[in-house]
Amino acid sequence: MAEVVVIKNLKKTYKSGIENLEVLQNVCLDVNGGETVVITGESGSGKSTLLNLIGGLDNATEGVIFVDGRDICRLNEHELTDYRNRYIGFIFQFHYLLNDFNALENVLIPALIRGDRYNSAESRALTLLSDVGLKEHRHRYPAELSGGERQRIAVARALMNEPPLILADEPLGNLDERNSKVVEDILFTLVEKYKKTMVLVTHDPEAAGRSGRHYKLEHGLLERA
Repeated sequence: MAEVVVIKNLKKTYKSGIENLEVLQNVCLDVNGGETVVITGESGSGKSTLLNLIGGLDNATEGVIFVDGRDICRLNEHELTDYRNRYIGFIFQFHYLLNDFNALENVLIPALIRGDRYNSAESRALTLLSDVGLKEHRHRYPAELSGGERQRIAVARALMNEPPLILADEPLGNLDERNSKVVEDILFTLVEKYKKTMVLVTHDPEAAGRSGRHYKLEHGLLERA
């Protein structure tokens, strides 16, 4: 299949006092359409930085990141906002649900920001809530849901705008073993069902074993695991 993500010679350096901290060094990565790539590594190895760069949440120091043929390093802030809303589904370690909105409303938010019609957006949101097994909880607020349920809502929200690319940064990291397994199964099932491409950062060896390709990031260098 065609390549969705093409990264070449990517570097990211942060200034720390008078020193430069090189977080990523000449990272190269290709991700094909419909493929799941897993990246593991120690805390502080640059995994989240890499996802943030692909997602347009941070700027590269050097190198290029092509997503669906566009070099996102050349996009302005308005174009990046549109890119993130239409092309990327983010799932983080923390769910980042809005406490004043119920489960259905939290899933709907990306589509309403995009300007979709409410009725069609609501229908899709209800389908996604059914996919994650929480349609009956659609009127509950985050405080009324368990940690695993909140993360399942976050998975549904990430898929709301039908993004081609899912970026998942330690989505199982805050969950106990049982909920971690449930969310892992739901995530991989829905990525396959909706034919998404996914880059997953995780410490979970079982999740890493379910991917098409597994890389390890260490000292800023990305290598095949």
